[in-house]
Amino acid sequence: MKYIYIVNRFQTKDRTDELIRKLEKVSREMDRDFEIRVYETPEEAGTIRKDYKYTEHILTAIGGDGSINCLLNDIADTHNILSFIPSGTGNDFYRAVAQNVAAGIHRADIVRINDRYFINAACFGIDADIANDESFIHNRFIPKSMRFNASVVRHFLSYRKGRFLKVECNGEVYEGEVTTVVAANSQYYGGGYRISPESRIDDGKMELYIFDHMNRPKVAKTILSMKNAGHLNSPALKRMQTNRAVITASEPFQANIDGEALLSDRFDIEMIPAGIRLEYNPVFVESMLK
Repeated sequence: MKYIYIVNRFQTKDRTDELIRKLEKVSREMDRDFEIRVYETPEEAGTIRKDYKYTEHILTAIGGDGSINCLLNDIADTHNILSFIPSGTGNDFYRAVAQNVAAGIHRADIVRINDRYFINAACFGIDADIANDESFIHNRFIPKSMRFNASVVRHFLSYRKGRFLKVECNGEVYEGEVTTVVAANSQYYGGGYRISPESRIDDGKMELYIFDHMNRPKVAKTILSMKNAGHLNSPALKRMQTNRAVITASEPFQANIDGEALLSDRFDIEMIPAGIRLEYNPVFVESMLK
């Protein structure tokens, strides 16, 4: 099967030529049938769905979780297979796949949120504010590994109150002021925060985490504990498994799905079991990361 590498120059910028050379070198060493498609602008990249609507290739996102999400939305409901090479800021989906997915082509769950899909996680509340803060997340003057943490510090210092949301799930309704809500299909988000340690991308289940409003010291403690899943012991946490949830508010509020920002006053979230075929080749990925 042919590999189509999707390289977005508007994202990879001055690393583009080096990435292309490495893709060519490693692909030839592994005797792959491949093609490299370079898109200069988001408008050009917007033609991917039209270009590959009726094909059956392995389309590979070169970048972070946002790049994977964009390609997922381009090829969902087609016969193509999703693959990726992690070279972004967070690479949270890669962390989970490397720990829990064997080499090969697998059926993976995806989640529909309004008219889009995600494969890793969606968050609402302070987490979305942090992840959507362009002044930190895409700041080239801050090292990639520190961007999310820098945004965490900024929003923690400005945090005063939570957001009033209504969450409907499993026949129950939660309505009140929250610090954050996370819908997880995979384990990590935010550059290594292990929000959902029991999540698997092929179990047909979505984990929903609702954190009640907390004061700043408790917010700081909870965020720091997420690296080792200590947040699961927080008395502010409501946790459940579900296939569907609806989150609403009286006015539009921010969400972040796999690193991409959304804005609405209602988010309908539904699990799509085995919704995409996913290819993972750890040898190829590790060769690209060297």
